[in-house]
Amino acid sequence: MSSTAKNNNKNGSRDRVHMVMTFLSMAFLVLSIAIIIQLIRIQSGFRVKEQYLDLFTPRTSLHKEIPERGRILATDGRPLAISAPLYDIFMDCTVRKQEFRRKKDDEAEQNWQKKVDSLSWVLAALFPEKSAKQYKDEIIQGRFRKNKDGKEVGNGHLLIQKNVNLNTLRKLQSAPLFREGKYRGGLIYEDHDERIYPYDTLARRVIGYIKDDYRIGLEASFDYELHGTPGMEWRRITDDSQYIRELDSTVVKVKDGNDIRTTLNIDFQDIADKALRRQIADDPQIWAGIAIIMEAETGAIRAMVNLSRGKTPQTKLWERENLVLHQVGEQGSVMKTVTLLSLVEDGYVSSLEQTIPTNNGVVKDYRQDVHILDYQRETGRRDISVKHGFEISSNYVFTYLAEHYYGANPQAMFDHIYAYRLGEAFDFDIEGLGTPVVNRPGTKGWSKTTLGTTAYGYGMSVSPLHVVTFYNGIANKGKMMKPYLVESVEKDGNVLKRYKPAVLNNICSRASADTVTRALAAVVNDGTATRLKGAKLSVAGKTGTAQVVLTPEERGGSRDPYHDLSGRKKNQGTFVGFFPVENPKYTIMVTVYSYLSSQSFYGGTRPAMAVREIVDKIYAIDGSWDESYSTAGSIPSMNRADSLVLKKGVVPDLRGLGLKDAMYIIESNGMQCLYSGSGHVVSQAPEAGSVLKDGATMTLLLK
Repeated sequence: MSSTAKNNNKNGSRDRVHMVMTFLSMAFLVLSIAIIIQLIRIQSGFRVKEQYLDLFTPRTSLHKEIPERGRILATDGRPLAISAPLYDIFMDCTVRKQEFRRKKDDEAEQNWQKKVDSLSWVLAALFPEKSAKQYKDEIIQGRFRKNKDGKEVGNGHLLIQKNVNLNTLRKLQSAPLFREGKYRGGLIYEDHDERIYPYDTLARRVIGYIKDDYRIGLEASFDYELHGTPGMEWRRITDDSQYIRELDSTVVKVKDGNDIRTTLNIDFQDIADKALRRQIADDPQIWAGIAIIMEAETGAIRAMVNLSRGKTPQTKLWERENLVLHQVGEQGSVMKTVTLLSLVEDGYVSSLEQTIPTNNGVVKDYRQDVHILDYQRETGRRDISVKHGFEISSNYVFTYLAEHYYGANPQAMFDHIYAYRLGEAFDFDIEGLGTPVVNRPGTKGWSKTTLGTTAYGYGMSVSPLHVVTFYNGIANKGKMMKPYLVESVEKDGNVLKRYKPAVLNNICSRASADTVTRALAAVVNDGTATRLKGAKLSVAGKTGTAQVVLTPEERGGSRDPYHDLSGRKKNQGTFVGFFPVENPKYTIMVTVYSYLSSQSFYGGTRPAMAVREIVDKIYAIDGSWDESYSTAGSIPSMNRADSLVLKKGVVPDLRGLGLKDAMYIIESNGMQCLYSGSGHVVSQAPEAGSVLKDGATMTLLLK
């Protein structure tokens, strides 16, 4: 081949390569332009169909973390309500059944059922409400259960037991078959937090609970502190079916609830609960009973017991409702103390030895007090002292005093009632405090006898908490404290908020409180509450018996609001007072309520005996009592002759009297008085038995 031919072949090859390269370059250029156009189109508005997008997008879900509810604590820190994890136990009865059938391994199925037999014995030992045979039968039936069409469906969630604790769960996890795990043994458990009350029913109406829409007690009132703040975060599932936090999402950290420290002394609560049960549990005529212990100086509630039965006596005594707060009713003779304090504070009763005529127990327009006839017959007297009238709880004495001193201006006495906060509901830490009903002048319930009946405890309806708060004001020397149940809100032992004692009102002078205290002590020493005489700590207080207004259904057509057609009635017996008398530390009230009955229940019997037991046991567990707080410690009594007349200039013994009584005795006999301190007379100069001339000066020391 010539050189010319070779050159032509080379040039032809180059032309073909050039054409191929040109074609490829143009193809890539066109493809690039198409890609760019597609990218622009995608960026500008292309949307992938949702069904395709879901296939390539990791699933996300909102996860909520439930906070741990705060604890409710007694005043010493012991838990009254706590949250703890509990577990509901289920069993997948069909586990491995299809595997055994697919392999036609009958021996493996038989071995599995043998393990069920061993498991059933463990279940029967842990949960004895069923036998081992019953557990086994349920599991086997669940394994081969059929639907209505005869198709075998099995049971993947056979309930074994609810609310199992962690210790029991650990035992189940080591039991035969269950120890092989969820997918081989069928053990399934679901955890949840459950509220636990370590002291069972003690103070349950005070502690309360929240269940659906039913909310009561401290659990409800302080729910905003106890419930905490839930945590929230978005999570997505990974390829191995694990959830991880979505990093681009907002995270709200869980915040557990705060603790509530109450004023309750759980030992006092237990003592009061048992003492009250002992007095009422065996009597089918008693429907309910309450007990309250309040700290005199602060108003802190140390115990609050609410025991009641259902509509029939056969039902169990239980903390069913908070009677202390909402059992508003006429309280009977315990309200005579209200009248006495008003008379003393206004100066109408300047000495407890002051007398009034007996008048055969009759005040115009009022029912005769036949007990005054007995008094006249036994003593031969035609007058009676205020102190003795209070000791025997005479309705006549207090009707007479109210009509005599307040008859022209009854509103003056009712002004005291409202000052004592007995005419309104005040704020309290839990809901349900009833509103009092006071038939004062100008109201629909007012009549010409309302003043006198109110003076001895009818015509005015209040709750037990109102009554004990009033008496606590006397125990605290005239300073009425607001009752409260919560001391502080805490977090991990640190106090976030503290609730301090608060004064509701200053209801009287210290001297008036001392005078009324002497009258209350006389009720225990010589009156209607002598069952408390000789208690480990000296007690002052008042008994009361009141008939309860019946509903129209209970009256059954009777026009008498207090009796049905058979003459039966509901009544209540109460003792309320404080101890020790010399330096009151606690105020206490116990009331029992009856079913419809022909029997009466008096404050000086079961309530007083319950109080006696409570006082004695509090004395036994509290080592802070001074030796002076003993049964020997009491306010000296004075008879009328010694107190009102200085026999031939002989100085009487004034120790134990309040300042007002002591000054009355001294000044009414022409003497002058100097004093220091406050409280009761503990020493005097000159001493009792000394002879003084008119105009001499006596010096008193009060503590």
